[in-house]
Amino acid sequence: MRRLLVLVACFGLFVCAEQRAKAVVIIGGSTNNGNLDLTEATEIVPGFFLPKPQIWKNVGTRTISGPYEDEMSSEPWAGPAPTPVTTDGSLNPPSPEGCGGTDCAVFFKGFSGSQTDGAATGHLYQDNPATPGLTYVLTGWAGAEANYFGGGEFAVEFLNGANSVIGGTSLNLLTAGLLVPNGQAFNYKQYTVTSVAPVGTVAVRARASMLNGLGNPAGGGQAFVVDDFTLQSVPEPASIALGLLGLFGFCSLSRRR
Repeated sequence: MRRLLVLVACFGLFVCAEQRAKAVVIIGGSTNNGNLDLTEATEIVPGFFLPKPQIWKNVGTRTISGPYEDEMSSEPWAGPAPTPVTTDGSLNPPSPEGCGGTDCAVFFKGFSGSQTDGAATGHLYQDNPATPGLTYVLTGWAGAEANYFGGGEFAVEFLNGANSVIGGTSLNLLTAGLLVPNGQAFNYKQYTVTSVAPVGTVAVRARASMLNGLGNPAGGGQAFVVDDFTLQSVPEPASIALGLLGLFGFCSLSRRR
């Protein structure tokens, strides 16, 4: 009977360990508006509103004129295939400021930068609680038209209790092939960023950014678009292996007794 109880207890512990070893979705699909479909009206200038994603935060600045709100907006045409087709936008109440479609994506306006106002930078980000030692994996889609004149970046960043960035990993989308033609709408491609939370981490930030955007004198299509983000936490492989090894040793010893 004692041996049977030990086996049952060990089986339960193994199940718990397996569950802990699985990835935990923080952002993705409907979770925390990972598909960017849910929008809200944002005042761009007094009396003029455009839709932007709910839950996510956005910051726009130009190097000469300073902060501004028209660096990005949510658009129904900005996230076609090959990005996932999602329908959470249908939950938005109809309004003149709404996204206007069920499947929305974010349109960064590089051409909002100019010689007069300075180069434009726009950040779209979301902060969530995090645990030191865990690995965080961000995936997302990004695309750009041929005449987009600026940079792009995906990043996983870690913040401490003072809300200061203490680590993380960023991906330069230009060097990762953002403007390389692939036959898809906006040359859309999926990207992944992985980073381990350092000691002192209390929050993880998933970020997509337009960097140093300027209007292209050649004109033409200049959109930079992003859509469908997923952020997951996964334990480090070494900690999983050590935990399972220790559990196996405990169960083996208990069986011998």
